[in-house]
Amino acid sequence: MPLVKVKTKAQITLPLKVRRALGIEGGDYLQVEVQGNNIVLVPQALVTKLPPVTLSEEGQRMLEEALEDVREGRIKEHDSVESLIAELHDEAHQNPALP
Repeated sequence: MPLVKVKTKAQITLPLKVRRALGIEGGDYLQVEVQGNNIVLVPQALVTKLPPVTLSEEGQRMLEEALEDVREGRIKEHDSVESLIAELHDEAHQNPALP
C-alpha cells in the first residue's frame, strides 16, 4: 500500500494507481470521512443547481401527498431498478383493474 506525505498546507497527492482505479481526475471532489483511526476519501459527483420550479396546484398537492407518505412510512425501498420493476409487475398481475 503506497504512502503519501502530508505537505505543509495539509495537502496530499493521491498515487496514480489509486486515481486510475477510481477514475479520479484533477478538479474532482472527494468526501472526507473519519472512521475510527482511518481517513476515508469517497469520490463524489456534483450536480448543477437547477432554477426553482413552480408547481401547479395539482403538482403541489401531489408533492404534499408524497411527502406525507414518506413521513408516515408508507414507502418501499428497493436495492435495484430490477427489484422495483418486478414488484410493479407483481402488483399489476394481482390487481388487473389498476390503470
